[in-house]
Amino acid sequence: MKPIKGANHGKCFYTCESVVDSYEYQKMAKYFPNRMYWVFVFRGFFLNLILSAIIAIFSQSLVSTLIFFIIFQIYMMILYKVRLEHFAEKVFRAREQRGEIEKNFQFEFYDDFFIRRGKKESITISYSEIHRCVENDTNFYLEYSSKNMILILQKNRCDLELINFIREKWKDLENHLGDSSHYEKTKKCHHSAWAKNGMLLLFILTLASLWGALYSFALLNQSTVQHGFHFVKNTWVFWCWLPIPILSIILGYKYQNALFSCKKNIVGGFVIGILLLIYGSFWMFPIFSQDYSKIEEYRNIIDADLPQNGELEIQDWGTYFDEDKTEYTIIHAYYEKEDVSKLVDSIENSSNWILSTKIKSELKLFIPSQFRSDEDAYYSIYNKTTNQYNTLPEISGNYEIYAMKYDQSDKHLEIHRFQYAYR
Repeated sequence: MKPIKGANHGKCFYTCESVVDSYEYQKMAKYFPNRMYWVFVFRGFFLNLILSAIIAIFSQSLVSTLIFFIIFQIYMMILYKVRLEHFAEKVFRAREQRGEIEKNFQFEFYDDFFIRRGKKESITISYSEIHRCVENDTNFYLEYSSKNMILILQKNRCDLELINFIREKWKDLENHLGDSSHYEKTKKCHHSAWAKNGMLLLFILTLASLWGALYSFALLNQSTVQHGFHFVKNTWVFWCWLPIPILSIILGYKYQNALFSCKKNIVGGFVIGILLLIYGSFWMFPIFSQDYSKIEEYRNIIDADLPQNGELEIQDWGTYFDEDKTEYTIIHAYYEKEDVSKLVDSIENSSNWILSTKIKSELKLFIPSQFRSDEDAYYSIYNKTTNQYNTLPEISGNYEIYAMKYDQSDKHLEIHRFQYAYR
């Protein structure tokens, strides 16, 4: 409640002044981080939405946009956590310029309450209404939850009796003596504009290095064609960009130790560096490559004149895209570098291969959904259980099916082997 000017509040035991500036506001954020952190995260979320929308418009890729949104959101949440005091200072300066903040206050301490007087407003607060009291080397911080306020008392503006009085009133105060030395040094620290601009540029390059790595990876895949899952062989290129975040971390710690704030470089370097390290390690993962000689197991079923060499990939799945097909195996044979004229002739002249535009509609239930509607492709459906091609079973039952496709445009032979419950 507001006191009535001139009213009798009883005996005033102590008085003191308090001057709150951006430096004091920055120190206060250390002890009450959650009051500001989630506000910053909420603002950053909307910024992330705007940037992601712009990226979605230009990239036309939902996956790229989602990756950016997740990475940028994680980065901002970490950045706000480690640089909360810096952002709190910026908020104070902005509010100060708008005239929203009072800086000078007079405190009066009575038996059961105290009064904080300012030019715009004075408030009377019972000692029991203070939810939390924190003491460090220079200040007392009183949390007044009812008005969502933190009251700051500078100990150098209080006499010893008042300091003891405050300690007596809040016996459960949090003791953080010794915490303020960092701020005293930081306040006196100055650094050259060259270093500040250089670290800012390095921070921007660190963030850009992830997209530079993605772009390099895309270019490398275009210049060296990789089939199926073989594209992961080129992920080593991500490691070529690691020196940038590593340099950001090293220089960040160097200047941080010199009391020049570079936490964004350290955080950004770790986040981007870890992502580059993880993405770059995919080239070491085993893929589905097989010795091409294993195609001999399927030569008779394929019923075509296969080239002597090619790239073979065999993927074993329990189920795939179609739930009605189980015990699923996919065989890919790539002949990009081979002469396939005999293969094409044998397929075109085979009664077991049918052009996609001429295949019977009832047979399409055996064709996996992921390679339907290819106008330049030839299909062959082999029922190993009945030893028949392109024919529906006469009775219900479980059948082992080989759905085969040859695409002339990319010299790609694909075989899908699965169990099918025909009804």
